[in-house]
Amino acid sequence: MAKRSGGTDPEARPDRLRRAGAPAQGRRWRVPLALFCLVACVYGATVSTNPSPDAYTADFAGWHIARTGDPVPTISDFPLLDDNIIRETWLVTTADGREAVGRSPGVIAAVVPAYWLLGGDRLSAVPGGLTAALISAGTVTLFLLLLRDRIGTRRALPAALLLAFGTPLWSVAADAVWPHTLTAFGIVGMAWAADRGRWWLVGLFGGVALWGRLHAALICAVLGVGVAWARRRPGIAVRVGVAAVGLLAAMSLWTRWMYGRWDPSSGYRAGDFTGGAAAGVLDVLNYLGFVVSADRGLLWWAPLLVVLGPALVRGWGGLPDWSRSLALAGVAYLLTQGALVRFSGGDQFYGYRTSLELVVCLAPALALCADRLGERGRRWLGPVAVLQVVLIAPGAVLDGFYVKVADVWWRNAFLDGWVRRPATMLVLVAATLLAVWLVARLLRAPRVVRLLEADAPTPA
Repeated sequence: MAKRSGGTDPEARPDRLRRAGAPAQGRRWRVPLALFCLVACVYGATVSTNPSPDAYTADFAGWHIARTGDPVPTISDFPLLDDNIIRETWLVTTADGREAVGRSPGVIAAVVPAYWLLGGDRLSAVPGGLTAALISAGTVTLFLLLLRDRIGTRRALPAALLLAFGTPLWSVAADAVWPHTLTAFGIVGMAWAADRGRWWLVGLFGGVALWGRLHAALICAVLGVGVAWARRRPGIAVRVGVAAVGLLAAMSLWTRWMYGRWDPSSGYRAGDFTGGAAAGVLDVLNYLGFVVSADRGLLWWAPLLVVLGPALVRGWGGLPDWSRSLALAGVAYLLTQGALVRFSGGDQFYGYRTSLELVVCLAPALALCADRLGERGRRWLGPVAVLQVVLIAPGAVLDGFYVKVADVWWRNAFLDGWVRRPATMLVLVAATLLAVWLVARLLRAPRVVRLLEADAPTPA
């Protein structure tokens, strides 16, 4: 029997693309390395020095651990938290009755090395922000590595740049260490490993994602089970699951050390989420908020989903099985989000946040289906891609372009910026358009085209 498309052996798969006459292996790292350095520099230069308390409280906990080795800081040492009228949002009680910072284990653990190296005696958000910038630059680079052997570096590089600068991977995940910093990295890592048939690595990257958000385990589970079902190979799901459970066990060790409890959800008051889940499942308005609300709706911030949607439908059957499973996992995750949390996601961030995982889950499938665009879609692709970068850039570069959570249905941060800070917006949009034009010219330069096309794939 012939192997199914998307089988585990990269060289045996009919839909796998093998390079012919590609540059030497050492040279293949030039473009990914250049991309990582470029994205890391831009991200690093634009990190927030005054991030949301969601991120800043995790920085505080990580800074305290790096300085003292004690997982429970003195909350009064952090006035931003101690004097906050909704301080209980970011605090939990340990098993021995002390107040501790309550955040996902991953967002605290991720910043500890940076604060050990750069922390100093006073808390600053910069080491945490630089950590987010480096992790997110790694996400973008992994996305390039995922795509280039399938569609070639010349097509993969613009897709990676669009993920980097046309989504809140820039304005949220790279701005400070949010849960999405880790979930996005884990999702792209799962896709990269699945494309290469490395199922233990899929589980490990899934573990990274659940360290960011515990219910991101659903993405890992749907991906592993979906591919195992498609290939009639249950061992795939077992390997993915065992590796992910190992990271879950490590997460329980962390919460035991930090909060005195083995429950991996100890960093949150889980009852705040699960208590209203039954009602949340039926809250249609909340689900609509993820899509159409003025400041959190995907249709406002990610119009490329509309442009690429028909291509995804046309090309769905020809996609690798892992990319189909990942896309479905993203939908399942968003539905779970809608049952557990409000679509608005709080205050003090720019763009959408709680639906970023869906966009990252869809990104490989959308990139692989882009060649199925019709004539009208091809005409719209470039202008809408530029528009998406222009929408994201102002709030990624500067703080303060925020909409209060009470107003997210009818106010949009980008449009508000033109009302409140028109001169600043004009400069930022003009600079963004100039940067996009320069990058487009660079990618069309003959020498660059030759470099990228030298790494083009040919059918195996």
